[in-house]
Amino acid sequence: MTRYYFHIREGWTIISDDEGMEFATLQAAKAEAYASADDLVRAAIRDGLTANACTIEIWDQAGNVLDSVKVSPQQRLA
Repeated sequence: MTRYYFHIREGWTIISDDEGMEFATLQAAKAEAYASADDLVRAAIRDGLTANACTIEIWDQAGNVLDSVKVSPQQRLA
């Protein structure tokens, strides 16, 4: 199992994931990032907030960005 970190980037601001999660594959980690993106959009809509476009970046333990998932109401819930 590999530990992946899911940092949220909005412009130059990054919210760091200091714990990460273990997955067998990058594809499994990416599925988790998509599920998290959907949850973020739903929570923003439920709370009456504007869901700003941001990105969930998937990092490895060495600090390399492996992939990313865009968080956008138009793309995620369409």
